[in-house]
Amino acid sequence: MFSLRKLKRPLFLLCLTFISFSAFSQSWNLKINKENIKIYTRSIAGSNVEEVMGEITVKSNMAGVLSLIDSVSEYPKWMKNCITSERLKRTSKSSGYTYYAIKTPWPVTDRDACTYYKVAQDSATKVVTVTVKGMKDYIPEKPSRVRIPSLDASWKLIPAAKGVTKIVYQVHCETGGMVPAIIVNAFITDTPYCNLLSLRRIVESPLYPKIVIDYVKEL
Repeated sequence: MFSLRKLKRPLFLLCLTFISFSAFSQSWNLKINKENIKIYTRSIAGSNVEEVMGEITVKSNMAGVLSLIDSVSEYPKWMKNCITSERLKRTSKSSGYTYYAIKTPWPVTDRDACTYYKVAQDSATKVVTVTVKGMKDYIPEKPSRVRIPSLDASWKLIPAAKGVTKIVYQVHCETGGMVPAIIVNAFITDTPYCNLLSLRRIVESPLYPKIVIDYVKEL
């Protein structure tokens, strides 16, 4: 005969497991700390792929950093392994749809993503946030690439002083295909580290133009 008492203990242990995992998913673990760049990872409930966060402070105003992020066609020049990128549609001066593709080592098939982005600024703190959301079916999938099925990312540009910006980049995505999560997690910190390093090199260059964006209020 079915026993409710026998079922209670496994259910209780299962609930504890979910509670513990949920709590653990909120804890960031520092994985890289060099060149004044910090890269963290943490587990996310319901996913085997870790979330990544990168932090860096650069000698640039927020508009300068935002302009680089908004120059979608330029991504292959500074984003690691990005082989092509384009803005599919601009829906306003601060939002739109993008496409980019990432080169992956053989025998893994190259990945690509369609995303919707939106820029907003907090009027009190002046923090600028760029939210990026994967839009898997915005355009048809390409036969030579695997479409990233889900992606959530953000860039936070925090004014630290006049002409100085702290950048916090955060991303979590599912890679799609048959790549084991353990392999993805083993290399997940490398790309954001290299990207932030390249971003700083560009925006701090004496040749990088002084940029003003009308809807971005600086310190």
